[in-house]
This record gives sequence, structure tokens and C-alpha cells, in this order.
Amino acid sequence: MSLLTCTDLSHTFVGRRRALDGVSFTAEPGEIVGVVGPNGAGKTTLLRILAGELDPAWGGAAVGGRRCGTREGRALTGYAADPPLAPPELTGLEWLRYLASHCARGPAERLDIIRAAIELGALEEYVGRRIAEYSRGMAQRLALAAAAMCARKLVLLDEVLSGIDPLVARALRRSIAKLAGAGRLIVLASHDLSTIEQLATRTLVLLGGRLVADLSMAALLGERVAELSLNGGALASSQWLLHRFRGATRTGDGIAIPLTGGLTIEQILEQCHAQRIAVGASRIRYRRLEDILVAGAEAVR
Repeated sequence: MSLLTCTDLSHTFVGRRRALDGVSFTAEPGEIVGVVGPNGAGKTTLLRILAGELDPAWGGAAVGGRRCGTREGRALTGYAADPPLAPPELTGLEWLRYLASHCARGPAERLDIIRAAIELGALEEYVGRRIAEYSRGMAQRLALAAAAMCARKLVLLDEVLSGIDPLVARALRRSIAKLAGAGRLIVLASHDLSTIEQLATRTLVLLGGRLVADLSMAALLGERVAELSLNGGALASSQWLLHRFRGATRTGDGIAIPLTGGLTIEQILEQCHAQRIAVGASRIRYRRLEDILVAGAEAVR
């Protein structure tokens, strides 16, 4: 049995379109599962359901065989929301002590849990300050530490790597990888596609509440894309290329075409020549998550 199982998860907020629409997937210990999509795609709704903060309208989710939202399911799960939620009048240490008191089985274990959380979040310099004085990066460190400290199986992270400086982001990426290496399942929602590409072992792409792709990052980053810059009036002919090549998407001044099924850039250029489409420049690069999002957004228009 998988550690996390989501079956036909759907939810609609009053007066709004469906936030989640039949989302199903499974995940295993040690995975870092990225969740990406534009604003309103359903990322936060998915994490809130997994955290037990929101009951789905249809379908269900379970962690370790326990339904998400039950007392048993919550005991296996930690959640860092966006923005981070912590009482501003407390110090970081006071907040961690409070959280540890709910999951530790005695004073010695509580002390061990707090020490591990401080180390994970690299909070040694800041843990004695009031949370109201924390910068965005410090608050994100605390949120990660708090989410992980009592979560025995599943750690949910909503935008914990956004809006922080590169050095803090690198430290948090290392901490997240450390959690996964210890056997935790990490579900990480983010707008930062480059971070997801660096960190995730697998990525779920949500568009309009639907799961449109479930990607192995190793497979994705092994795919190649031909990028063509089109001269002047050739941009008007780009529609032919979009229809001719599956998965093709527009770029700023041209077209990006996945090199799949044996397709080569030479074959693409030959067909452009035959159609009298003027190509100013061409190159091959590896596929990115951005390509998936752009292609998916165009497909649902």
C-alpha cells in the first residue's frame, strides 16, 4: 500500500468554480513530489485537504492508511502554510516548545525534537527572537522546522521557498532533501519552477483544478526541445508549426517543439524551408516544467 493515496479528490468553494476536479495519485516514502500550476490551479486546496484543514466535497485521501483529517492522519502529517502561521508574540523557541508538547512522550523526547527542529531550520541565531521580528526567510525556516518536527510520515510545504534570498533557499532545499532521505514523503507546492526542477523527484501539474501531468523529473529533464526564432512575417506562419508538431508552444519570438518519436531539428528545419517559413536561429535545449505549463494552458483554452 502506498504511503499517500488520493482518489478522485474534488472540491468547490461557494460561488466559485471547482478548485479541484477528480485528482488521483499515489506517493511513496522518500519522494519529493512537486505540485505546480498557475494561481487558482488548486495547489493550496490540495495541500489543505491533505493536511486535514479542508474536507473534500468528493473523493478521499489517506496517509499511512489513515484518512486525512482524522486524528490519526493528522498525527502523521506536518503542514507549512503560505503565509507561515505562528503567533507573532511568541519567540521561535516558545512556538517550537508548544508544538513539541503535543507529540513528545516525555521531557527528554521533547528536548530531542526541539533540537532537531532548530538544526533542520538552521534557527540557532534566531530562535530566541520574537516571531514578529522575523524576516520572510526566517519565518520560512521556522515554518519548515515546525512542519517537520512532529510529522512522522508526510510533510506538506506550501511556497516555503518563495520570496527568500538564494542562500536561505539553498539551506532550505538541503533540509528538505534531508527529510526525504530519512524516509519522509514531501509534497511541495511552488511557483518557482527552477526549484522544483532541482529538488523534486516527481511533479504533479495542476491546471484549472485538474491533474494534467504526473512527471518523473528524470524523464522530463532527459527530453529535448528545439527552439526556433522566426524572422518577421514568419511569425504569422507559426500557427502551421503549432498544428504540425505535437506539443509545440509559442515562445517570445518563435516556437518550441519537443524532439520526441525520433524527430530531429534537421527535419523541422527542412519542413520550415518547404513551407517558406524564415528561421532566424535555432537551438536544442532540455525540456522544462515551463513548457508543460504553457502547453497545458493552451490545450485547455
